[in-house]
Amino acid sequence: MKTFRSVLFMFRYSWRVSKKIFVAAAMRIILNSAEPFIYLIFPSMIIDELTGGRSWNRILMYIGLFAASVAVLRVIGLVCRVFSSTAINGSDVRNACLYARHFAIMPYYNLEDEKIRDMQQKVSQNVRANGFVFDYMTGIVTEFVKLAGFAYIITTLNPLVLLFIIFFTALDLITDNAVKKNEYNFQPVLANSTRKFNYLFDTMTNFEYAKEVRVNQAKKLLSGKFDEVLRSFIKNNKKYLGKGMRIGILSRCLSLVKMALLYGYVAIRAISGTISAGGFNLYIGAVYNISDSLSGVVRSAVGLRYLSKYVDDYHNYIEAAFPDVSEKEVAEVPPEREGVPVLEFDNVCFTYPNTERQILNNISVKIRKGEKLSVVGMNGAGKTTFIKLICRLYEPTSGTIKLNGVDISTIKREEYSKQLSVVFQDFKIFSFSFADNVVLNLPYDEEKFKKSTEDADLVSRLESLPMGKDTSIYKDFDENGVELSGGEGQKLATARAYYKDAPLVILDEPTAALDAMAESEVYRKFGEITAGKTAIFISHRLASTRFCDRIAVFDGGTISEYGSHDELMALGKLYAEMYAEQAKYYVEERSNA
Repeated sequence: MKTFRSVLFMFRYSWRVSKKIFVAAAMRIILNSAEPFIYLIFPSMIIDELTGGRSWNRILMYIGLFAASVAVLRVIGLVCRVFSSTAINGSDVRNACLYARHFAIMPYYNLEDEKIRDMQQKVSQNVRANGFVFDYMTGIVTEFVKLAGFAYIITTLNPLVLLFIIFFTALDLITDNAVKKNEYNFQPVLANSTRKFNYLFDTMTNFEYAKEVRVNQAKKLLSGKFDEVLRSFIKNNKKYLGKGMRIGILSRCLSLVKMALLYGYVAIRAISGTISAGGFNLYIGAVYNISDSLSGVVRSAVGLRYLSKYVDDYHNYIEAAFPDVSEKEVAEVPPEREGVPVLEFDNVCFTYPNTERQILNNISVKIRKGEKLSVVGMNGAGKTTFIKLICRLYEPTSGTIKLNGVDISTIKREEYSKQLSVVFQDFKIFSFSFADNVVLNLPYDEEKFKKSTEDADLVSRLESLPMGKDTSIYKDFDENGVELSGGEGQKLATARAYYKDAPLVILDEPTAALDAMAESEVYRKFGEITAGKTAIFISHRLASTRFCDRIAVFDGGTISEYGSHDELMALGKLYAEMYAEQAKYYVEERSNA
């Protein structure tokens, strides 16, 4: 029953991925089922006529029918290969896209869980439309059709021969089951090694890491890691292959005994004259093919049994990677209310999954409509984690975060994300057009696009592009794509946030790629552009604080100071020390200019 449910799931899954592969599979079944009978029956008829009646007319007719049948099969086979190749390639791309979408919509915190990434690697290799339709269903249907035909032929020789073949097939079932079990047990090792190999390969070949690898001579470290993973993989692979070899030797010995006994029996019948020379050819072919077909059915049956395990793995992966929050996320985005903070942290604590160190400890802060908050502190103080929680990339370990008085964990995620315009410190520019990078999935609005690029100080750069807003960024999709500097990329990411025009703006180190003078101008402009919006700024440099209503100083996972610039300077604590140190640096920088 469990295997039956898994087969039904895979039928639905494969149908959703590609309907064409079922048409290709049907063509392959017809072709593969008919071919062995044509190659077996016609030569047997020709041999009988050559050794018996010797009628040239009949011989020529048989040869003609045989040649015509083979020609038709080859034409059908050619058409089938072309159609199947198209269907398979399309299915592979859709299958890959489906698994890529998993990562695109998976909760952010699961992306950092290596167990889930290993599960994804494992199921993506084994729960595939092509694998199910062509490796299992096409094979098992074809083998059953051939099995029925060859079984009929063999029963005309001796029904006991069929029972003998079935007995040895039962032994094949045992060895095939051992092979599949060995393969299944090796999958976690393969998935783990593949994930590490992919990371190391991408790191060594990715342009983004090229400077670090060369300047810091990281080649030796990366190569060493490659060798380390490879040694571990080879060690486990030897165990897997060694066990597979022992099972294979046993299987082949059993097959040799079976074929020797069957061929001997048919030869004795031919020598005694109870079957003709053509009959000998027919029965030997049937014996060989029925054994092969039974083994194919057995392999497919064992494969389907282990397929149900892979389907279970798939469901476990989906359940772990995509937790069901439908009963929790039911609220709409609440309207703003007088006297209620736009955003409120209420005793929020947070510890990253699979770690013990608490990153945020009892954070409580209220941000009111139109207020500008600057978040500052030393590295590792919890600033970026604070933003990740606002963006719902992670959920608080304890405490609540509220939007207009409502717990954000109960708000529909897609609707909540519309409330945020965010420029991340590690922003990414996509290898698509300039306009695509600004607009993303929002409807295109010419006036809105123009204003966003003006606000982000990108007009002159946009005018210099060969195809304007349709110019591709980078060369992954277009060899004529252009490269952007770090500052230009940051401005483009900022234009994206402006275009979204959400009521809550978050800027995480938005001026990291700019010099001090440009930074001051950008913050001044931010203040103008975000007028009437609630904004949160994170920066190591404190140029943002003078433009903000409140400053939250993070220190050791807590907010150690909170107030305006003047209030915190008057306290003379961490903020005042940081500001004085940076101001001194700016004075020295100007005097040296």
